[in-house]
Amino acid sequence: MKKLTMLGGVLLCCLMSISTVVAQDSLQSDTRVKQRMLLNQFESDYVLTANERVALKQARLAYQYRIRKILDSIDISEGKRRRLLQELKRNPLSEKVQAVIANHIAPDKIIEQ
Repeated sequence: MKKLTMLGGVLLCCLMSISTVVAQDSLQSDTRVKQRMLLNQFESDYVLTANERVALKQARLAYQYRIRKILDSIDISEGKRRRLLQELKRNPLSEKVQAVIANHIAPDKIIEQ
């Protein structure tokens, strides 16, 4: 009797969890599609094309690469350089990184950004 009750309880839990998982999957996929359709319908000017998004990403990566090269050329300790590189990864437009670059680069060397 005890094994039958345990088996019934496990079976009931499995059935309840399966229905919940199926319901969650179907609702999420429908919601995402509807949000995209509404944005395109009312404000299609705000949606960037795939080529524009790729170009922006490449520009951001190129900017980070230039800043990384500048940080590698500056005469600072390895610990500080490592912390600045981590900060650059977290926030590419970090004020800490910009301040260090501004303090260590001579004013006559203008950095093109």
